[in-house]
Amino acid sequence: MRAMSTWHPAARIGDVRPGDVIAVTVEGVSMVLGLDGDRYFATQRQCLHRGGDLADGIVARGHVVCPHHGWRFSTLTGASEHPNQCLVTYAVRVVGDQIEIDVNGKTRSP
Repeated sequence: MRAMSTWHPAARIGDVRPGDVIAVTVEGVSMVLGLDGDRYFATQRQCLHRGGDLADGIVARGHVVCPHHGWRFSTLTGASEHPNQCLVTYAVRVVGDQIEIDVNGKTRSP
């Protein structure tokens, strides 16, 4: 019996511009998809500080920045400059012109 794929379409190349993030829902999970340089990333949508919507944020110097109070989270690991505050991140890959996210590949760094 084949295992079910955990990779699901989230967007297409061109839907996200460098430095931007967009809101996506993949398999019922609300998250943001962003483009940091030439690397796509996905994290939980809600900021850990006061619940700000990271879909309204920006990408700057390897971080997604919350629009409310400027909290910064690494686009690689989800870690912030605040101790024990880390976003859930998801694996992202590009297949053809499709951007896919592994919703079961959640990670939370210390």
